[in-house]
Amino acid sequence: MATTDPTGDGPVIALSVPTDDAAFLRSVFEMARSGIRDELAEYPDELREPLRLHREEAVYDALLAALDSGSLVVSGDLRCVLADLAETIDRANEYARVVAEHAAMLGLRKQVCEGVKR
Repeated sequence: MATTDPTGDGPVIALSVPTDDAAFLRSVFEMARSGIRDELAEYPDELREPLRLHREEAVYDALLAALDSGSLVVSGDLRCVLADLAETIDRANEYARVVAEHAAMLGLRKQVCEGVKR
């Protein structure tokens, strides 16, 4: 379903999101949108880029609606927000450290297992 949206926003894609993934994504998108709304409400005069925050809020609204409707209009803002969100999650979960630790453990395990096979 790769048609172009008549408003010129971008192609519309069909989504097929497993139930467990949808629950996770919904909670992440709602939390991110809530944080944006809090910033907009609590610090309206101190924000350097309120328009960017409004665009991000609109993206999270669209993502949440897409989880219900099964389709999503792809835009540059959507791509940027998803990339930023993935990087934020990776940093919060210390993804690079976890990958390095797993690689070290797997390397040691491989040596141990190969050493036993004589």
